[in-house]
Formats: sequence, structure tokens, C-alpha cells
Amino acid sequence: MKKQIGMTLIELMVAIVILAIMASVAVPSMKSFFDRNNLKVVGPIFEKSLQLARSEAIQRSQTVRLTPKGNGKDWSQGWNISLVTGPNPADVQLIRTFDPLPGNPAFVSDTYDATTPLDILPNGQASLIGGFTLNLSGCPDDKMYNYNVLLSGILNRSVTACP
Repeated sequence: MKKQIGMTLIELMVAIVILAIMASVAVPSMKSFFDRNNLKVVGPIFEKSLQLARSEAIQRSQTVRLTPKGNGKDWSQGWNISLVTGPNPADVQLIRTFDPLPGNPAFVSDTYDATTPLDILPNGQASLIGGFTLNLSGCPDDKMYNYNVLLSGILNRSVTACP
């Protein structure tokens, strides 16, 4: 009698079915893992963009404006940093643009929008105190990141539970 080497087709098919079941269970949890990591990346990107706006305002001795690309108070579609060159809203020179946020988190401000932009004055201070909230849609991890713009033009970050 000859000794069998390797696996039969049935054994191979059973192994593939088991791997497929394990993968179907693991993929949704991996997605939420990557979404949570995206939140940790987005905050520092916004902090650095505000630091850039402050340094440009101080260096150029002119007001620098941050405005959302999205509608209303939605900043998740990205934002622009512009130099204010005149009294009219259209008198701006684009310094830098930021792309939409990865993973589609909710990044909104109750204070700042296209009509009430975040202006950084030539002395580095913010013209208006306000805040932003950042979380995943539906708040699955029950964490919300709050970014408050202080009068000094610096962000104060805190983490709270979702409402």
C-alpha cells in the first residue's frame, strides 16, 4: 500500500472555508481599528495647520484665515489656509490647502464656518474663540476629541465621552 503525501481536495476545501469564516469575523473589527487610528492622525494634522497659520500671520504681519472646504460647519472635507490681502472676503491669497480627512470622521465646528472663518491676527492671536469636535460617525468607541482655539491662537485638546 502506498503512503499518501499531502492533503486531499476535501481537506484543502475545508481549510479554505475555515479561513474564510475567520477572515469575515476579523475584517469588521480591523476596520474600526483603522478608523480609530485615523482619528489619532487627524488631530495632529489640524494642530500643525493652525501652527502654520499662526507662524504665517506673525511672519507676514497680516491676518491668516482658515476656512472649511465643505458646506456649513463641516471641516471633514478639508480646509484652506489663506492670507487676507484686503477688506473684501474675496481678497485672499491661498497659502495651503488640506485634503478631506481619511476614514470620513465627523469634524465640525459650532463656531467657525465659511462665513465666520478662523482668523489668526498678525500678532498670532485668534480673532474669535471657538472649538471643533472630532469623532467617528455614530461614535462607536464612545470618544469625542474636542479642540478649543484659545485667544492666544493655540489649540487646547481634550477627550470626552460622546453625548
